[in-house]
Amino acid sequence: MFKLFTTKEDKAVTTTIVTEGMTLDQVRLAMLHLMMEENTNHHRMGQYYNYVVEKKLAEKAGYKDARDYFSQHLADLSQSALSMYGAVAADFTEPVARRFGVSCLYLLLTYKEAADIEVNHEDPGGTLIEVPDDKGHVTSKPFGECSAEQMRRALQRLRKPASSKPLTPEAEALAEQYSEAVTGRFPKGARVKVLVRNQKGKAVLDFKGIPLEQVGQLVEALAGQLPPVREVRLPEKPAVG
Repeated sequence: MFKLFTTKEDKAVTTTIVTEGMTLDQVRLAMLHLMMEENTNHHRMGQYYNYVVEKKLAEKAGYKDARDYFSQHLADLSQSALSMYGAVAADFTEPVARRFGVSCLYLLLTYKEAADIEVNHEDPGGTLIEVPDDKGHVTSKPFGECSAEQMRRALQRLRKPASSKPLTPEAEALAEQYSEAVTGRFPKGARVKVLVRNQKGKAVLDFKGIPLEQVGQLVEALAGQLPPVREVRLPEKPAVG
C-alpha cells in the first residue's frame, strides 16, 4: 500500500472534518466539493501521465514504457485509471473535468467513438445521449443531465444489437484493456481508434486510423501482457447545483 509517512504520533491522533451540528445539505455540499477536488487531481494526474508518455521518460530511464514504470513505482494506481485520466486530460480542460467528472467524461469519449458523433470539448454538456430505461425505451438526454450509470446503459445499448445476447462483463473489460493498451502506444493527438462491437454475442474489436509505418506499435501492444481482467466500477459524476 502506498504511504508517505507513518509515525507513532499519527496512530494516536484521530482527526475529523465533520463539524457538530452540520445540516444534511451542508454535508452534501462538502462532499460535492471533495468530489470536484478529486476530479481536479485526477485531471492533473492525467497531464503528468501524458507528459511521461509523450516525452518517453520511462523509456529513457530504462523501462519498457510508461505502463511498466508506473506498475512498478505506483502499483496501487491501476493502468486503467491512468489511461482514463490521460484520455480525459488530453481532450478536456481542468474546469470541464471538475464540472462534469473525469469518469463521465471518459464514458462520453467512449460513447463518442461508438456512436460516431461530434462533441464540443469546451462545453460537452449539451451533447445528446440516447439513454434506455429499464424497459428499453430510449430517451435523448443532454450529457450534462446524465449520470455515470445512464452513460453506461447508453454504451451498452450501442454494443448490444437486439438480435444478439449481451456481451459478458469479462469480455467488455478485456476489450477495454486491449483498447487502452493500443491507444497508449500512440502519441497524443493520434487518430487511432479501437471500437468494440457485439457480433452475435461475441466481442469484436475494430482498429482504425493506424498509419502503415506504425503498425509495429499495434503488434507490440497486442503482444504485450495484460493485467488480470477485473470489473472496474467508476464513481458517479457529481451533480452540479
